[in-house]
Amino acid sequence: MDIKKCLQEYIKTLDEEAMKIISDQKTDKRTKNLAMKPLTSKKQIIKNTIDALDLVDRVSEEERNKPLGG
Repeated sequence: MDIKKCLQEYIKTLDEEAMKIISDQKTDKRTKNLAMKPLTSKKQIIKNTIDALDLVDRVSEEERNKPLGG
């Protein structure tokens, strides 16, 4: 399975967890904010990882297409 696809699936899981937290009527705002911070951080780390993978792919493709001896 593609690494980026796995990471995108994990983002979906984090989003689902976040929606459960937000939609819980019994939880107060402070508790929701505390519960959301790690999810938000994880999501940003994963997005940064996907961006880095895209960059590596792009640079690799450019290197392969570079003329020899150039």
